[in-house]
Amino acid sequence: MEQATENIHHLEVLPQQLKFLRSEKREILYSGAFGAGKTRAICLRVAMRASVVGAREGLCRKTVVALKRSTLKTLLEPDGLLPPILPRGSYEYRKIDGEINILGGGTIMLFGLEDAARIASMNLSGVAVDECVELNERDWTMLRGRIRLQLPNLPNQLYGACNPSTPQHFLAKRFGLAGGHKCAPNCEAITTTSRDNWFLPEDYIEDLETMTGVARKRYVEGLWVGSEGLVYDRWDESKYVCDTLPESFDRIFVGCDEGYNHPSVQLLCGLKDDIFYVIDEWCERHKLEQQVVEHALYWKQEHPEIECFVVDPSAAKLRAAMRHAGIDVVPAQNAVFSGIQSVSARMSNDPSGKPRLQVHRQCSNLLREFSSYEWASRQDGSLKEQPVKLNDDCVDSLRYSITYTDALKTTPSIRTVGDVGDDGYKIDPLNDERLWTEI
Repeated sequence: MEQATENIHHLEVLPQQLKFLRSEKREILYSGAFGAGKTRAICLRVAMRASVVGAREGLCRKTVVALKRSTLKTLLEPDGLLPPILPRGSYEYRKIDGEINILGGGTIMLFGLEDAARIASMNLSGVAVDECVELNERDWTMLRGRIRLQLPNLPNQLYGACNPSTPQHFLAKRFGLAGGHKCAPNCEAITTTSRDNWFLPEDYIEDLETMTGVARKRYVEGLWVGSEGLVYDRWDESKYVCDTLPESFDRIFVGCDEGYNHPSVQLLCGLKDDIFYVIDEWCERHKLEQQVVEHALYWKQEHPEIECFVVDPSAAKLRAAMRHAGIDVVPAQNAVFSGIQSVSARMSNDPSGKPRLQVHRQCSNLLREFSSYEWASRQDGSLKEQPVKLNDDCVDSLRYSITYTDALKTTPSIRTVGDVGDDGYKIDPLNDERLWTEI
């Protein structure tokens, strides 16, 4: 590894990049501002490690499409990083197999995290993750479990690069970048700013310097800071996140938000003594309608006590497909501001002093959205009473669920769940035009 590092000095490696390349820790995070050379550093490290005989290095992003559009170009294009490191003809990109084979060295395996079956079969010496802030804690843990190929003089390592996010992100906590958290054992964080890269054009630097507020702190100064204008500004992970759940619940239901490029979300929720629990989450991109229905059926099988699925009010086709599959469905209320108020009201204590909202720690996507869901701003910088349509898929599902439970308290039950309506489908007592309108 040391020799490989010396061999790339002619590529004008920056000091922080060099520190990242030389780290011998088990897990390494290279985080920093725009233009700090993060993808370049990741590509250099994976190329160096893959030049070792027998090495099998993974190179991934959250999706393989994103990997090919960005990281792979930095690695392979004529002005990329492999051509100067390795002699012409000494490596082969096998596009169909998703591999780069290096003559006299090892292999770089290219993949996205949506290919769970392929990942499960991998036996790797190390994994590089570009834009690793896109991952959740489950993803990171899964990748750690794939690094088990032992080679002499090549330590097993998981290493990633990204722009900073919120201090609530699991990476910030794991690598000691969030206040009050120490770096986990055998981990190292290397941080950098835009000013650390003296190769950046002056006009690019000038553009970055115009940033203000949290954008400047994250993308110029490289700091892991919280967003301004958070919708749920009372959110406190130490208060509302739990590690254990009740053995049983008074009611169980699922909040659903439909997406494709945005994730499809299903939140398994329960009520116990008027405390609202988020038990588990399913949050996946690029899922077809039938796949969403199949997961709903899976949860119905795993949790037969689920009384209904509270579904995105604009997802009429999805609701029809779920009903056709025998799933009890309620169209959600979509009054956004009042729904946000309902969720916020849950961030209070019951008479005994216990918080009325509890989110299990495994719901990493919902936890991430709580700390990044923001109000939209006007040109003068003031905030609108309207959230930004970003980082909202899980919180929308939560809003559907909580407004449903609130309505249960205030609406007389004339009919019961399982009664058959005029359309021949099972109905909920609250599936009424006074509250919900089918679209």
